[in-house]
Amino acid sequence: MPERVWTREKLIEKIRELDKAGVDLSPTSIQKTHSALFASARSRSHFGSWRIAIEAAGLSYDGIKRLKQRWSHDEIVRQIKEHHKQGADLLDPMFKVKNRSLYLAACAHRYFGSWRRAVQAAGLDHENMRENHIWTRRRILDTIQTMSQRGESLNWAHIEEHCPGIYRAARRRENFGSWHHALIAAGVAPSPIVRGRPPKDRPLPDTVLDAMKAREAAGLPNVDLETLKKPVAKSGAAGSLRTEKVSKKKK
Repeated sequence: MPERVWTREKLIEKIRELDKAGVDLSPTSIQKTHSALFASARSRSHFGSWRIAIEAAGLSYDGIKRLKQRWSHDEIVRQIKEHHKQGADLLDPMFKVKNRSLYLAACAHRYFGSWRRAVQAAGLDHENMRENHIWTRRRILDTIQTMSQRGESLNWAHIEEHCPGIYRAARRRENFGSWHHALIAAGVAPSPIVRGRPPKDRPLPDTVLDAMKAREAAGLPNVDLETLKKPVAKSGAAGSLRTEKVSKKKK
């Protein structure tokens, strides 16, 4: 097999690829795992040093050095346990973004090689977490009902921003097709329509009808669909409507 020819562009691309994969890019580690890359980056014809190569890839060399000095198997496990104890969702993508340093260290080959192995090393059931992380129809409905009982906002804009997981899951066709329909299926009346036309009178998805039948069989109330078709005008808007009617009569 012909030897790979390195260019500055290919070196930068490879360094970024390894960083994204959570590989330890500290000099001590990289010359063991990717010796050809390390040697080429340090050659005079390319960058002349590993630091310059790292910075050319848009990464912090000091941060990479700190990664090498700061993390250990025990420290990674300790922090995972601490986050779990505080109720953090270890599989939430946003958790990995907010705790990027921990996530990358855990996934580095010199430590655990993957987040799953790191979580298991902390004595936690990764598979059970994964199953609980899946938004089933039942979990969507239970969560909506719990949020409603707590008095939390169920406005779609608020949910989309603060609870994107359940919002996206509820809108999938195989679930309820929309956040509006998910609320109805959960027996929670969607927010009144302040202005504009009411929702189009379309047949409810079978998943919503099935959920409503199940609630009825259990003796639980369902949302009055007829009231959802009537727009609720603001006080100012109502006054405008009356004024318009009066003006028409004068004509």
